[in-house]
Amino acid sequence: MARKNMFEGITPASRPETPAAEAPPRPATPRMPEVFQSAGPIAAIRNDLRSLGSRSVQEIDPELIEDTGLKDRLGDLDEDIADLRASIAGHGQQVPILLRPHPALSGRYQVVYGRRRLAAIRGLGIPVKALIRTLSDEEAVLAQGQENNLRKDPSFVEKALFAGDLEEAGYDARVVQEALNVNRSHTSHMRKVREAFPREVLERIGAAPSIGWKRWYELALRLLEQQIDPRGIHPAPFVAGTTSDQRFAAWVAALPAARPARPPAPGLVVQDSAGADLGEVSLQKGRLSFRATARNAAFADWLHANAGAVFARLHDEFTASSGTPD
Repeated sequence: MARKNMFEGITPASRPETPAAEAPPRPATPRMPEVFQSAGPIAAIRNDLRSLGSRSVQEIDPELIEDTGLKDRLGDLDEDIADLRASIAGHGQQVPILLRPHPALSGRYQVVYGRRRLAAIRGLGIPVKALIRTLSDEEAVLAQGQENNLRKDPSFVEKALFAGDLEEAGYDARVVQEALNVNRSHTSHMRKVREAFPREVLERIGAAPSIGWKRWYELALRLLEQQIDPRGIHPAPFVAGTTSDQRFAAWVAALPAARPARPPAPGLVVQDSAGADLGEVSLQKGRLSFRATARNAAFADWLHANAGAVFARLHDEFTASSGTPD
């Protein structure tokens, strides 16, 4: 006698399986609208991760780094980093440099600041510790200038040359002033020094850190006023082992003695046909001026309004009497 299933009536009867083709489709995971992909909590997490990556120090092969930025120091880096290289070799790199991804070469970097540290480490065969940030050209220039001002203050002439490079590269005055932490008047002084001194002369002399802007500026005014070519002053090599301050002093000592300033010609009182004073004419450094007496202010106004015709007639008289060709 067959035994009954003792679980019959308790467990539900098994149902035939639904064919796979007839299985109801799973609802598709909704795709996040693009408008939300750059905002909200997911974007915040992504930005936090990127920010963390930009703040973390990484070890980078120096061969992947291009030193193609604007030069902000005078002198040979190899001569300037012997002590730094020895310090890093003995104690390790204590301060990271700043890099940015190369805008044109994938997998390579450009140095923003830390060129001396990078040059020292290249000779040691070890990776360089660096922060990596995505910076625009303008942001990189500002970071470079501000880091230099904080760490090792560049000399006036180094700043002047760096400012000139920034201007030639197309940066506006605001960026130049912010990068160097100077005002508009100071950039004008720098421009005057660059006008008077060719770059090759400034590089021969060097940074001259003890020479302030005023001495450079006054020297530039003298060169321009007396039309002196700086390349002809002390063209021989400087004495080996001299500092840039000493080279500056040697260069200044080689300047010809300043010509004594010509005293201004005394003013000439001019009169009308009746002998009444019209005013005073003075000549100084090729500049002719007329100062009318108080009672002849109206004549001064008329002379100003008709200066073109009056001076043309006077010039014709001058050429006719002196025989000077037109």
